[in-house]
Amino acid sequence: MEIPNSGGSSTWSNQRSDEEAILEKLDRVLSSLEWNFLFPKAISVTDVAIASDHAPIILLINGVEKKVKKEFKFESRWLMEEECAQVVKEEW
Repeated sequence: MEIPNSGGSSTWSNQRSDEEAILEKLDRVLSSLEWNFLFPKAISVTDVAIASDHAPIILLINGVEKKVKKEFKFESRWLMEEECAQVVKEEW
């Protein structure tokens, strides 16, 4: 079975940037059904090719945790705190 891939859709390039550019998905991460049961969150990530015509593939067995951006909410009662102005001044 093929492990799902995140990132670039191609893993090989003929390293041309004109109309003769060729991008192909030659490399894949494969696993057995038993392995998939052991690591159900596994994904492969295609990285950027730097010194080769093949892009490296990284296997993440625990998947990727999405960072949740916490929304900042200002509490008006903070204005009553003595150090509020100083904290804002230092962090601004």
